[in-house]
Amino acid sequence: MAESETDATIPAGDSHDPYLAAPAAPAQLGPAENQQGPGQADEKRMSFLEHLSELRVRLRNAALAFLVAMIASFVFVEHYFDWLTRPVRRGLRDAGHEMNFYARSLTEPFWVYMKLAIVGGLLVSSPFIFWELWRFIAPGLYKKERRIGILVTGSIAICFLGGAVFSYSVMCEPAAYYLTKLCTSFAGDLPFKLDTMLMMDEVANFQMMTLAGCGLAFELPVLLSILGWIGLVSSRGLLKFNKYAIVLAFVVGAVLTPSTDPFTQTLLAVPIFSLYNISILVVWLIERARRKREAAAAST
Repeated sequence: MAESETDATIPAGDSHDPYLAAPAAPAQLGPAENQQGPGQADEKRMSFLEHLSELRVRLRNAALAFLVAMIASFVFVEHYFDWLTRPVRRGLRDAGHEMNFYARSLTEPFWVYMKLAIVGGLLVSSPFIFWELWRFIAPGLYKKERRIGILVTGSIAICFLGGAVFSYSVMCEPAAYYLTKLCTSFAGDLPFKLDTMLMMDEVANFQMMTLAGCGLAFELPVLLSILGWIGLVSSRGLLKFNKYAIVLAFVVGAVLTPSTDPFTQTLLAVPIFSLYNISILVVWLIERARRKREAAAAST
């Protein structure tokens, strides 16, 4: 009896016998531990099918916004074409060429206007499209990742717009003038004149491809900044590569411009090389900020 009473007084949790030890109670998480970060799953987890349904809704809203913007843009396509071809017409005027465009068929103006309506609708609806996609992606990101995403997206949009504005205001008119001046008169026993017939579709394609090519070329600082942020490139390495960058700038200018003349390629190669050197400064600033953070973390 004494032994049994003694054994009964021993707490079950203090016994060293694994067979006598009571199982530990499950830990109760407090309110602070139950709170999840912005990048973790919400309290109400969404299934795979619910994610697909959410994506379908976002894509549907983006498609509707694009269709509405495209239909509205079709009303103003004549103004779009007038605005788009103004630099070319100014170049033709300065070169002494007639400012007329021609169509190969009766349907060519319609398809050119349809193309302009599609591009105009995409540009007009792009902020809403990005907003819908962001509402689908953002709930799965941390706060820092959201800031980085907004910064990168804004930088891409600003750089592309800057390249398009540069192309429209600086490149297109001199390029049209230079290319038109190649069509000259030949004297001699059998004199003749080399002339060109500018088609409506070709002029529109030339302008849109030039604007898009310059916009893509101006994304160079964003690309190199991202590579420098993740540590794939360094400012010192980019500076050493600077002597080869001028050659690559002309290569990129030749690829991104629709014309093959060296004058237009040079007009694009010069700002590309300048943007490369600006990128070196941006990467250096990123590296300096990283070193400061590492020094502050080491001192604590």
